[in-house]
Amino acid sequence: MSIPMLDLEKELDLALSLVKEAETPILSRFQKKIEVVKKRDNTPVTEADREAEALIRRRLADLRPDHGVIGEEFGIHLPEARFQWVVDPIDGTKAFIHGVPLFGTLLALLDHGKPVVGVIHMPALGETVSAALGMGACLNGVRCRVSEVSSLGDALLCDGSALTVSRSPWGKAWMELRGEASVSRGWGDCYGHLLVACGRAEAMLDPIVSIWDVAPMGIILPEAGGRFSSVDGSPSIDAGTGLSSNGLLHELILKRLNP
Repeated sequence: MSIPMLDLEKELDLALSLVKEAETPILSRFQKKIEVVKKRDNTPVTEADREAEALIRRRLADLRPDHGVIGEEFGIHLPEARFQWVVDPIDGTKAFIHGVPLFGTLLALLDHGKPVVGVIHMPALGETVSAALGMGACLNGVRCRVSEVSSLGDALLCDGSALTVSRSPWGKAWMELRGEASVSRGWGDCYGHLLVACGRAEAMLDPIVSIWDVAPMGIILPEAGGRFSSVDGSPSIDAGTGLSSNGLLHELILKRLNP
């Protein structure tokens, strides 16, 4: 029995084309009056979220019919497939609803549960960070890397909702880290991770995440020379928490969050 192989460059090109196509239904509704519905978990969803994910799923069904899909809005397709695409059509739906451009479309390809291709696409900013295993990371097609800042006092730290972070088990420790950093900002969701991958920030904390929120980070950060893990230090993308860093500050942050 032959083992299926992937042309990662081809899969990366596909991922880039899919997120670019999905920006049409997203941007056509951005900063417009739209209906917002609350899901069972009390998080918001819009027609733009659903239409963008549905578009990506249709294209994958046509182009990669034997691949599975894990999506935020429409669940899991072919859960036993070796290759799985993980889709978050709008990461940062609350920002999108409020007309703030710090939202993105996330797409990752998993091989036996491990990310081998990842894309963070910011439709309203015109920025895309992408990576594939062994191929490095790029910002808009140009190679990018994490920063070389090794001192917390010189670092920019990012996180999402201040309320969510403060209510987490790591809230007190993280606020102390913020106080020691050069700069700290609440540029949350995927944008904070993009900043780390591009060398603009040194760390981004996500205290509550699902696999579709961070699947691309599991390949983008290592390929950019940095590190992604859960708050307990596991490299897993489905542990429920996420920490991206330039690698140089990762162990320090983990030790402070887990004294």
